[in-house]
Amino acid sequence: MLIYALVYASMLVLMAEAHTLTYLTSDAFNLTIGPMAAIGAYISYTMAWVLKIPVYLSLPAAFAASGLVGLLCCVLVVEPLLTRRRGLVFLTLALVAAGIILTTAVQCYAYLLMIRRGFIDYIALPDFDFHVGSVPGVFIVSTFIMAASVLLHERILNGTLLGASLRAVAEDADLAMTQGINPWWVRRLAWALAGGLAGLAGAYGCIWFISPTEIGATLMTGVLAACLLGGVRSMRGAALGGLIVGVLEIVLIVWSKDVFGVWMGEYRLLVPIAMLALTMYLKPQGLIGTEPDEPRIGRAPIRNNYLA
Repeated sequence: MLIYALVYASMLVLMAEAHTLTYLTSDAFNLTIGPMAAIGAYISYTMAWVLKIPVYLSLPAAFAASGLVGLLCCVLVVEPLLTRRRGLVFLTLALVAAGIILTTAVQCYAYLLMIRRGFIDYIALPDFDFHVGSVPGVFIVSTFIMAASVLLHERILNGTLLGASLRAVAEDADLAMTQGINPWWVRRLAWALAGGLAGLAGAYGCIWFISPTEIGATLMTGVLAACLLGGVRSMRGAALGGLIVGVLEIVLIVWSKDVFGVWMGEYRLLVPIAMLALTMYLKPQGLIGTEPDEPRIGRAPIRNNYLA
C-alpha cells in the first residue's frame, strides 16, 4: 500500500507543479493537465507494447510530446484570449474545451490501436517493469523524478533569471515588460514545461496503474485538490498538496475496502473531492499560500514584440 500510495502521490506532485506553472502565468485553472498525462501514458504504451522499446526509454518521448501539446495549448488557446483581454471565465471554459478535445484525441488514438492490436479499453504495463528485490522499479524511478522535480523547481524559481522572470510575470505582466521581460515567451516556456511534467507523470504512472482513456479527467480531481490544499500560487504548496492528497487517497480507500468491502473502490474520487471542499471552506488560501487577490487577467499585455 505504501508503494502504491507514493507512486500515485509522485504523479500528483508533478501534475500539481505543472498546474501551478500555468496558473502563475495565465491566472486560470488548467484542465488540460490531466489529458496531457493520458497522452504520456499512451506514448509509453505505444513504445513499450507496440514498438518493443524498453518502457523507461519512453519517458523522454512522453515529456517532449506532451510539452509540445502544452505549448500548442498556450499558443492556440491562451494567448489569443489574453490578447483580446477576455476574462477568467472565458479562458477557463476554453481550457475545459481544450481538455475535452485532447481526451477525444486520446480515445481516437486508442481506437486506432484497437484496430491493430485488438480490444484496448485500458492500458497497464507492470510486466515491462524491473524489480530490485521486492521493490518495483517504478517506485524507485517515480521517487527520484518527484524529488528531482521539487529540487529543480526550487532552484530555478529562486536562483535563476528564468525564475525571476516567471515570478515577475506571475505578479504583473505589464510591469514585467517594463523591466525588459517578454511575458509571452515566459508563458510559452511555462506551458511547455507543464505539459512535459504531466506527460512524464502519465508515462510512468501507466506502468503501475490501470489507465483508461479517461484517466485524465480522473486525475484532474486529485490535481485540483492538491493545488488548492497547498496553495494555488505556490510551487512548494503544489508539491506538499500532491504528496498529502496522493497518500491519503490511497490509504483511505484501501482502509475503507478492508472495513466496508471492495465496493468502496467505486467511490475513490470522494476523497479528493472532500479534501477540496474542506480546503475551500476552512483554508481557501491553502497551507502554503497568500490570501487570494483579484484576477489580473484583464491587465495582460496585448503586444508580443518585446524582446526578453
